[in-house]
Amino acid sequence: MVDVELDLLPEEIDWRDEGCDVFPSCLNCPLPRCVEEELRGQQRLRMAARNRQMAELRRRGKSVKEIAELFGLSQRTVQRALKNQKLKVKKQNDRAKIKNVPSPLMGGG
Repeated sequence: MVDVELDLLPEEIDWRDEGCDVFPSCLNCPLPRCVEEELRGQQRLRMAARNRQMAELRRRGKSVKEIAELFGLSQRTVQRALKNQKLKVKKQNDRAKIKNVPSPLMGGG
């Protein structure tokens, strides 16, 4: 016998909002896109968290070699991650500056 998935209305589905590893509730998740549905979403999320941790260790004075040993990575991988994290922060800062610049068209300059 073949299993056929019925086209049910949302109110006819027994669904529980159990969230994921990122956030305990799907309906209240702060992310714009679900990491479960995005290609390699979980992997990207873990890498982003790891890169932030490495950048924080670097700011605290750890050497690239020490960070590489701590995470079990090559020094080149750590250097690349730190560079990418630095560019990401710069891009975010640039966006924030643009948002705060008054528009001459709106009487702000």
